[in-house]
Formats: sequence, C-alpha cells, structure tokens
Amino acid sequence: VATGALSDWALTCNTSRCCIDRGVPRPFFLLVGSVTAVLAHTILAISTEQVPFVMGIALSGLAFGSAWPLMVLIVGEIYGTAHVAANYMFYDGFASAAGTFFLSKLLAQEVYDSHIDSLSSEMNDGATCYGQQCFQLTHIVITFLSLTAVATSLLFQYATRERYN
Repeated sequence: VATGALSDWALTCNTSRCCIDRGVPRPFFLLVGSVTAVLAHTILAISTEQVPFVMGIALSGLAFGSAWPLMVLIVGEIYGTAHVAANYMFYDGFASAAGTFFLSKLLAQEVYDSHIDSLSSEMNDGATCYGQQCFQLTHIVITFLSLTAVATSLLFQYATRERYN
C-alpha cells in the first residue's frame, strides 16, 4: 500500500533536474523492488548469523510486498481499467502458480532433501537439515531470477516511457 501511495506521489514530482520529463514512472518502482530482491536473496544465501538473516527476510518481504500491489496499478494504466481483473490475473495468477510450484515445491524441496544428513535422519526418525546449505542454492537461483527481473523492469520502463511522459 505504501508503494502505491509513494508511486502516486512520485508521478507528480518535479523531476526536470533529474533528466526525466515529468515525474517518476511506476515501472521504476518495480526496478527498485527487483534490486531489493537481489540484495535480499544474496544476503539470505550468504548469511550465517541471525542479524543478516533477519535483514534478508525483511528486505525480501519488502520487495515482494511492493511489487504485487504496483502491478495492479500498472496493469490498469497500461491496458486500461475495462478488463483490469483479467489482465492482472494473467500476471499475478500465472506467476504465483508457476513460482509456487517450481520454486517452492520442486527447487526448494529438492535442495533441502539433498542436504539432509543421513546420520541425523536415522537418529531422529525424520529428515531434518541444519545449516546454511539447506536453502543456499535456492536463494542463489532466486537471486539470478531477480536479476532477470531487474533487466525486464528496465526494458519495461523503457517500453512504457511514452505512456508515463
């Protein structure tokens, strides 16, 4: 919600001194969210202490929480409001379903299962992984996916520049 309000305010800012014709376009905030996601998952992939881990989680939540509400506004501005629900569900519905299945179910589960210590699973009657390696590869993959989001956000910002000018 805060990102939507901030992007509304940024659209009306005097940005002539920053080489932008008029205001800051909403796709710029997608770029900021994507860069935040790269930073968050890089921190999560390398953190071994509690404080950086909590910072990574907070940044990840900020990136995720800022991107999806912005998509509603951007889809409405780019494609119009007549079919905003159907257009938005293409972005949110498909991306959520695919991301949940491939990243959460397949990737994260496979990485976790591959790092289970066989000795500890025999002693505990269960499969438990301890340590950084349990999800490190998952965060590395998500970091690279977030880098592609940075690139596509830049392209999207370029493609919609006329709409926001």
